[in-house]
Amino acid sequence: MIVGMNPYFMFNGDGIEATRFYEESFNAEVMDFKTYAELPNAKEGDEQLLLHANLRIGDNEIMLSDTDPEHPSYPIQAGTHISVALVTDDADQTSDIFRKIVENDGKEVMALQETFFSPAYGKVRDKYGVEWQISTLKQED
Repeated sequence: MIVGMNPYFMFNGDGIEATRFYEESFNAEVMDFKTYAELPNAKEGDEQLLLHANLRIGDNEIMLSDTDPEHPSYPIQAGTHISVALVTDDADQTSDIFRKIVENDGKEVMALQETFFSPAYGKVRDKYGVEWQISTLKQED
């Protein structure tokens, strides 16, 4: 079952500043906040980059992140800095959604894979140019 869908804003190094700005401007609740320094392979300066933030604004949520400066898509260009994060509670459904988008003239941006935060996470751009970050909730042990 799909359990959530949120806009996901990408930044080129000012994600922490944007998070604080939205928190103050919209009286948002910061529900999750992590920097690149929390990754296993963190390096000096990573504490200045936002890995992931989740903000509740009223009854809605948005997600934010800085793009990795070492990733081929850096820097994010205007028009490509917002994606939709779709979360399921079933890895098979995540895989099925991902596959359907690719099979219908979509483009794989990041292969569907297990990550430290999800058993199935990947990025895909649909035939309309919308980028989707599709993931499965990680079950607590």
